[in-house]
Amino acid sequence: MLALATSSDWCSVALHCHDAGIDESECLSERLGAEQSERILAMVREVCGGAGIALEEIDAIAFDAGPGSFTGLRIGCSVAQGLGFALRRPVLPIDALATLGWQRLRASGRVAADVLVANDARMDELYVAMYRLRLDAHAQWGEALIEPRVVARADFLPALAECWPGAGTRPEETAPLPEQVLPGGNAWRLLGLLDEWSAHHGLVPAPLAPASEQAYVRADALAEIALRDWRAGLAIDASAAAPRYVRDKVALDRDEQRALRLRRAQRADA
Repeated sequence: MLALATSSDWCSVALHCHDAGIDESECLSERLGAEQSERILAMVREVCGGAGIALEEIDAIAFDAGPGSFTGLRIGCSVAQGLGFALRRPVLPIDALATLGWQRLRASGRVAADVLVANDARMDELYVAMYRLRLDAHAQWGEALIEPRVVARADFLPALAECWPGAGTRPEETAPLPEQVLPGGNAWRLLGLLDEWSAHHGLVPAPLAPASEQAYVRADALAEIALRDWRAGLAIDASAAAPRYVRDKVALDRDEQRALRLRRAQRADA
């Protein structure tokens, strides 16, 4: 399976092979920003060439469907769709925030956990979601306890309180506990959410923020989720591929930009 992740400044490409119960991935990640469109196909060739796999041998193409950078998502989706058409292969759109949660769980040493993902959405906003995840090789990857959404940076804690999930009807459907939740995504460190979260819930010591290599979507982790979706029959025709946006507005006008700079300056002085 070929996997493409382009929802941030990072471009990540992986080739995931599953054979005789053994999983192996070749992954290449580069911080390219606006140059993703110029490098992504070359990265695909490099990864496939390094593994000795021809494009025609690929069974499916997984792509980072967002939420994330508007331009980055369009690039990844377009490349996945083009390869799907050319190779006559299905595609798998994968939730970017779920992938960040998966990476955080994978690095924690746990087999299962609830992961609260908060990613910088710019414009003084956050992409937020929570997932109940399991790393079991043959299980479904997990489920969303809080669906991806945009919240204002200033409303992070109140917005979470409003949508925090309770217990379900089945014994295994327990409510997530703040002291046991793993933080995932780049906003915990980048925007100082960890101190705010820890103080609010009285967490001593504070949980560890994701390491830098866990704070952007990696294609090898995306491929691991995609493999489980593939087994579940969730692949779609390339013609149906599309990014998943959770907000319509992608830029601020001049007055909004000035207000944003003022809020940032006030927080820095506080």
